[in-house]
Amino acid sequence: MGRAEKYLEAYIERVGPRLAGLDETTGHAIASALLSFKVGLYGIAVTRADTALQRLAKREAPATVATALEILKKRASDLQAQVAVSEGMPSFSGDDRPLLAMDLPADQVEDAVSYTLDNALLLLYAAGLVSSPDDEQALDEHRGFPIQILASYAKQLNL
Repeated sequence: MGRAEKYLEAYIERVGPRLAGLDETTGHAIASALLSFKVGLYGIAVTRADTALQRLAKREAPATVATALEILKKRASDLQAQVAVSEGMPSFSGDDRPLLAMDLPADQVEDAVSYTLDNALLLLYAAGLVSSPDDEQALDEHRGFPIQILASYAKQLNL
């Protein structure tokens, strides 16, 4: 197991208890949004993110998950419209830091938009894995996706 994979495992273990309140249906919508985004089905990703956001609004769940879904939704919408750089993307607040996989100082972040998206994708991966047993196999099959994200920050994360 490589360093990025160990980092991912530790992250999922750390945030798992905070995401345990997500029900399976919401978790499935989150996993579906993430996997649709990953394979380039941006319209479906937007629809699934909307479904998950509607379900989250009715439950007590970390607001950080909703922010991550809004970030994914914005980027998926922009990619569907062939917008190269997402402007006006939602951002995480200081209160969101405990649920993020990466908390780098600003001077170590080369591209703030990509960094925000990457943190959102990592959180949604963890949320889907923790809350949707039906999607565990599909998420495991795409485990290289979050590992690749983390590996791109290997220097900053000392991986």
